[in-house]
Amino acid sequence: MLHLNTITKENWVKAISLRVREDQTKFVASNAVSLAQLNFLENFHAKGIYHGEEMIGFTLYGIDEDDHEYWIYRMMIDQKHQGKGYGLAAVKLVIDDIKNIKEEHHKTITLSYEPTNEHASYVYRKMGFQEIEGLIIGDEQVARFMFV
Repeated sequence: MLHLNTITKENWVKAISLRVREDQTKFVASNAVSLAQLNFLENFHAKGIYHGEEMIGFTLYGIDEDDHEYWIYRMMIDQKHQGKGYGLAAVKLVIDDIKNIKEEHHKTITLSYEPTNEHASYVYRKMGFQEIEGLIIGDEQVARFMFV
Protein backbone atom coordinates (compact mmCIF):
# COMPACT_ATOMS: atom_id res chain seq x y z
CA MET A 1 0.00 0.00 0.00
CA LEU A 2 1.24 3.47 -0.88
CA HIS A 3 1.67 6.29 1.61
CA LEU A 4 3.39 9.67 1.88
CA ASN A 5 6.23 10.57 4.25
CA THR A 6 7.74 14.01 4.68
CA ILE A 7 11.24 14.47 3.26
CA THR A 8 13.62 14.89 6.20
CA LYS A 9 17.35 14.75 6.89
CA GLU A 10 16.94 10.97 7.18
CA ASN A 11 15.51 10.36 3.70
CA TRP A 12 16.46 13.30 1.45
CA VAL A 13 19.39 11.41 -0.14
CA LYS A 14 17.01 8.66 -1.22
CA ALA A 15 14.66 11.29 -2.68
CA ILE A 16 17.38 12.85 -4.82
CA SER A 17 18.53 9.43 -6.05
CA LEU A 18 15.13 8.66 -7.62
CA ARG A 19 15.11 8.98 -11.41
CA VAL A 20 12.59 9.03 -14.20
CA ARG A 21 13.37 7.29 -17.49
CA GLU A 22 15.84 9.08 -19.76
CA ASP A 23 13.08 10.00 -22.22
CA GLN A 24 11.13 11.67 -19.39
CA THR A 25 13.83 13.97 -18.02
CA LYS A 26 12.49 16.89 -20.06
CA PHE A 27 9.11 16.55 -18.28
CA VAL A 28 10.13 17.07 -14.64
CA ALA A 29 12.82 18.90 -12.69
CA SER A 30 15.17 16.79 -10.61
CA ASN A 31 14.21 16.11 -7.02
CA ALA A 32 17.39 17.90 -5.91
CA VAL A 33 16.17 21.06 -7.67
CA SER A 34 12.75 20.61 -6.04
CA LEU A 35 14.29 20.31 -2.57
CA ALA A 36 16.40 23.40 -3.19
CA GLN A 37 13.30 25.26 -4.40
CA LEU A 38 11.54 24.31 -1.16
CA ASN A 39 13.81 26.78 0.67
CA PHE A 40 12.04 29.62 -1.14
CA LEU A 41 8.46 28.37 -0.94
CA GLU A 42 6.23 28.95 2.05
CA ASN A 43 3.42 26.52 2.83
CA PHE A 44 4.85 23.73 0.65
CA HIS A 45 5.35 20.06 1.42
CA ALA A 46 8.03 17.76 -0.02
CA LYS A 47 7.05 14.15 0.44
CA GLY A 48 8.34 10.77 -0.55
CA ILE A 49 5.87 8.36 -2.08
CA TYR A 50 6.40 5.04 -0.35
CA HIS A 51 5.43 1.48 -1.16
CA GLY A 52 5.89 -0.15 2.22
CA GLU A 53 9.31 0.93 3.44
CA GLU A 54 10.67 1.79 -0.02
CA MET A 55 10.55 5.32 -1.44
CA ILE A 56 9.36 4.94 -5.02
CA GLY A 57 8.49 8.53 -5.89
CA PHE A 58 8.50 12.17 -4.89
CA THR A 59 6.01 15.02 -4.80
CA LEU A 60 6.10 18.72 -3.97
CA TYR A 61 2.88 20.64 -3.35
CA GLY A 62 1.54 23.60 -1.46
CA ILE A 63 -0.17 26.97 -1.59
CA ASP A 64 0.90 29.05 -4.58
CA GLU A 65 1.80 32.63 -3.65
CA ASP A 66 0.03 34.07 -6.71
CA ASP A 67 -3.46 32.55 -6.52
CA HIS A 68 -3.35 31.27 -2.90
CA GLU A 69 -4.67 27.86 -3.98
CA TYR A 70 -2.95 24.50 -3.83
CA TRP A 71 -0.60 23.52 -6.65
CA ILE A 72 1.26 20.29 -7.28
CA TYR A 73 4.65 21.48 -8.48
CA ARG A 74 6.28 18.04 -8.78
CA MET A 75 5.10 14.47 -9.10
CA MET A 76 7.35 11.63 -10.15
CA ILE A 77 7.62 7.86 -9.85
CA ASP A 78 11.07 6.26 -10.08
CA GLN A 79 11.76 4.52 -13.38
CA LYS A 80 11.97 1.10 -11.68
CA HIS A 81 8.41 1.46 -10.40
CA GLN A 82 6.63 2.97 -13.39
CA GLY A 83 3.85 1.08 -15.14
CA LYS A 84 2.49 -0.42 -11.92
CA GLY A 85 -0.39 2.00 -11.32
CA TYR A 86 1.51 3.92 -8.66
CA GLY A 87 1.08 7.27 -10.44
CA LEU A 88 -2.70 7.19 -10.12
CA ALA A 89 -2.49 6.07 -6.49
CA ALA A 90 0.11 8.76 -5.69
CA VAL A 91 -2.03 11.55 -7.16
CA LYS A 92 -4.97 10.30 -5.07
CA LEU A 93 -2.77 10.37 -1.95
CA VAL A 94 -1.80 13.98 -2.63
CA ILE A 95 -5.41 15.01 -3.28
CA ASP A 96 -6.47 13.32 -0.03
CA ASP A 97 -3.62 14.92 1.91
CA ILE A 98 -4.55 18.36 0.61
CA LYS A 99 -8.22 17.72 1.47
CA ASN A 100 -7.12 16.97 5.05
CA ILE A 101 -4.98 20.09 5.49
CA LYS A 102 -6.70 22.71 3.35
CA GLU A 103 -8.81 25.50 4.72
CA GLU A 104 -12.44 25.91 3.65
CA HIS A 105 -11.66 28.74 1.21
CA HIS A 106 -9.31 26.52 -0.84
CA LYS A 107 -11.35 25.29 -3.79
CA THR A 108 -8.83 23.86 -6.28
CA ILE A 109 -5.60 22.00 -6.91
CA THR A 110 -3.73 23.12 -10.01
CA LEU A 111 -0.75 21.62 -11.83
CA SER A 112 0.94 21.85 -15.19
CA TYR A 113 2.69 19.41 -17.48
CA GLU A 114 4.34 19.25 -20.87
CA PRO A 115 1.64 18.86 -23.54
CA THR A 116 3.63 15.97 -25.08
CA ASN A 117 3.56 14.05 -21.79
CA GLU A 118 0.57 11.91 -22.73
CA HIS A 119 0.87 9.65 -19.69
CA ALA A 120 0.72 12.59 -17.25
CA SER A 121 -2.28 13.98 -19.13
CA TYR A 122 -4.04 10.60 -18.87
CA VAL A 123 -3.29 10.16 -15.15
CA TYR A 124 -4.40 13.66 -14.20
CA ARG A 125 -7.60 13.47 -16.29
CA LYS A 126 -8.44 10.10 -14.76
CA MET A 127 -8.05 11.62 -11.27
CA GLY A 128 -10.46 14.47 -12.07
CA PHE A 129 -8.16 17.25 -13.30
CA GLN A 130 -9.51 19.22 -16.24
CA GLU A 131 -7.26 21.02 -18.68
CA ILE A 132 -7.87 24.75 -18.77
CA GLU A 133 -8.18 25.41 -22.47
CA GLY A 134 -5.72 27.97 -23.72
CA LEU A 135 -3.90 28.32 -20.38
CA ILE A 136 -0.23 27.52 -20.90
CA ILE A 137 2.44 28.46 -18.36
CA GLY A 138 6.04 28.20 -19.52
CA ASP A 139 5.04 25.89 -22.41
CA GLU A 140 3.13 23.62 -20.00
CA GLN A 141 -0.58 22.80 -20.10
CA VAL A 142 -2.43 23.80 -16.93
CA ALA A 143 -5.07 21.51 -15.40
CA ARG A 144 -7.25 21.98 -12.34
CA PHE A 145 -9.03 19.75 -9.83
CA MET A 146 -12.12 21.24 -8.15
CA PHE A 147 -13.12 20.23 -4.62
CA VAL A 148 -16.80 19.36 -4.40
